Amino acid sequence: MEVQVFGARLRELRILAGLTQRELAEKIGVDFSYLSKIENGVLPPPSEKVILRLAEAL
Repeated sequence: MEVQVFGARLRELRILAGLTQRELAEKIGVDFSYLSKIENGVLPPPSEKVILRLAEAL
């Protein structure tokens, strides 16, 4: 999946869940700046482990 597309979809799902970046980051055990960089396409999609935690949280 393209980096920008993954980040945009993640942001959309987070907002639909009513969570801030800080809240979601806390739920999945990562730093909020890491989550922000993923959403903004600065970093590639995270590891499978983090994606699974995102799926559970969202």
